[in-house]
Amino acid sequence: MVFVSVFGLILLFFVTQWMVVPISWRAKEDTVSVVIEQGDSMTRIVQRLNEADLIKDGTGLLVLSKLLGKDRYIQAGRYDFMRGTTLYSVWDKLIRGDVALNEVTIPEGLTIKQVAGILKREMQIDSSKFMRVAMDGKFAKSMGISASNLEGYLFPDTYKFSWGTPIEKVVRILVEQFKKTFTDSLTRRAEEISFSLAEVVILASMIEAEARDGEERDLISAVYHNRLKRGMLLQCDPTVIYALPELDRQLLLKDLEIDSPYNTYKYPGLPPGPICNPGRASILAALYPADANYLYFVATGDGSHIFSTTLRQHNNAKIKIKRARSNKM
Repeated sequence: MVFVSVFGLILLFFVTQWMVVPISWRAKEDTVSVVIEQGDSMTRIVQRLNEADLIKDGTGLLVLSKLLGKDRYIQAGRYDFMRGTTLYSVWDKLIRGDVALNEVTIPEGLTIKQVAGILKREMQIDSSKFMRVAMDGKFAKSMGISASNLEGYLFPDTYKFSWGTPIEKVVRILVEQFKKTFTDSLTRRAEEISFSLAEVVILASMIEAEARDGEERDLISAVYHNRLKRGMLLQCDPTVIYALPELDRQLLLKDLEIDSPYNTYKYPGLPPGPICNPGRASILAALYPADANYLYFVATGDGSHIFSTTLRQHNNAKIKIKRARSNKM
C-alpha cells in the first residue's frame, strides 16, 4: 500500500513537471522557431528542439510519442514556441501539426522572377523550382489558363501560407485568387469590348507597369485603347524593358530597335503575353478606360504623366518636362 502511494506521488510529480511546470528557457528570445523537415523521425525532432535550446532532455517526448503511436505522424513545417510553455504543450503542438503561418504580401506589378524572390525570402521556397512551375505551360493549362506560362496570373495580395507548403500549391493559390477576382461580370465586360481574357491581362500588365500614380490608370488605358483602334504602335517602354531582363540602366533609343515581339515600338498590337502580374485596379482600368481622346502620354518624373491628343502637344509636353528638369539641376 505504501509502495502504491509512493509510486503515485512519483507519477504525480512527473505529470506535474510535464504538464504544468514551464520549460527551463535557455534561449535569449521570447519565441523560438523550429523547422521540422518532411520525414523527420521523433528522435530527429527532439534533436532539433535541443539544438534550438528549447529542451534539455527529450526522453519524455520520445517515450510518450512511442506509447501513443504518434512518433511517425508529425507534420512538417515551422513551429513557434513561446517562453513559459510546458513540455506537454510542445508535444501537443507537434502532434496537432500546429504549424506557423507565414504572412506574405505580393505587391502589384511584379514579374514571376520577382514573386519567386519574395517567396524565397519570406518562406525559404526554392525560387528556381517556383520559376519552373510558374513557367510551365502544361501546369498553367491544368488550372484553366490558356497561356505558355503564368505571368500575369499570380495575383498580388497578402496571403497566409503554412511553412513548408508545396510550391505547386502556392502557385495554385495565387492563380485561384486571380480567378476569384476576375468575376463573371468582368468576363462579360471583356466580351463587350471584344477582348479575350488573355488580352485584358496583357493590357492590365502594361497599365500596371506604367501607372505609378494610381489615379491615372484609366487614362493610360484610354491611350492604349485609342491606339489599338487606330492601328498605331503602342510604344510602351515597359514592354521593351521586359524583353531585356538583364537591363540595369535606363532605356536608351538603341534599345527600341531590338527585335522582340515584346517591342511595341516595332510590332503592332499587344505583346504576346503579360509583362508583370497586375492588380485588380489595373484589370478594371483595362476593361473600363477613361472616356478620353488621348493618344500620347509622357512621364513628368514625379510619378504622374502629361496626356496629349496630338503629336504636337506631346512634343511640347516633352520639351516642357525637359526644361523643368534642367531648371532643377
